[in-house]
Amino acid sequence: GRSDRGLEPEPLEVRVFDFAPSLADEMLAADLVVSHAGSGSVFEALGMRKPLLVVVNDALMDNHQAELAEELGKRGHLRWCESGGLADAIATFDPRGLTPYEPGDPSGIARALDDALA
Repeated sequence: GRSDRGLEPEPLEVRVFDFAPSLADEMLAADLVVSHAGSGSVFEALGMRKPLLVVVNDALMDNHQAELAEELGKRGHLRWCESGGLADAIATFDPRGLTPYEPGDPSGIARALDDALA
């Protein structure tokens, strides 16, 4: 963000966790959520309608996290980067233009599974 003078960046408060049983309170209080690309963390932040910057671990093989981040990024729900680009991604992050995520309705899939298993 910018200060009232519009010239100097505001201080950035960062909270980092190795593990926490729930990050819901932290996410709710955040202006920007920076997260790994795990589906649970991604969809929790999107469900809270928080601006989200996802950091993809490019060292993973068969990287479904990268695929998720790329697809949701294409749809405009989040921004993503690789770890080497994190500082620049934070500095240039602009939440304007993000599209709120609307979860789908899984009832059709559940009905199809019920029918198939009946």
